This record gives sequence, C-alpha cells and structure tokens, in this order.
Amino acid sequence: MPAEVGALTALLGLDLSGNQLSSVPAELGSFTALKGLDLSGNQLTSVPAALGGLTALMQLRLSGNQLNYVPAELGRAVHAEAMKLMV
Repeated sequence: MPAEVGALTALLGLDLSGNQLSSVPAELGSFTALKGLDLSGNQLTSVPAALGGLTALMQLRLSGNQLNYVPAELGRAVHAEAMKLMV
C-alpha cells in the first residue's frame, strides 16, 4: 500500500479483498475511525495484532485466506460485542 494511505485517518471502510495480499501492514491499526475492513480472498496466514487498535471496527472479513489464528488483540476493539468476524 502506498504510504499516502496512512493520511486517511478518517476512513470508515476499506476493501482490500481479492488482491492476493500475503501480509497486511501494521499501520492499518492507526485507522481508528475504520468501521469495516474487508481482507477476504487474499493469501494471508496471519493478521497483525496492531489491528486491535481499530477501536471503532464493527465488521472484519477474513474469509478465503489461509489464517492459522486470529490475534487475541482484536478483542480489544471497543465495539467487540457488535463486531462481526467473518472467517
């Protein structure tokens, strides 16, 4: 991802599905306004624990990857009780 994406701190939704990503930059954890993140259909084997910093996250799509585990830090999200985790 281009470094300029980091300036989009008010971003509410991000769809990175179907891009054959093998990793996700930890910098995504600084997008604190993000409510929806779609990482489905990639080649991820893990996601960074820094995504636990996405305190507004309500929907996280991870299906269609090769994940071995989901970090416990994702449970720190303020809206965790309403978050949909689609694996």
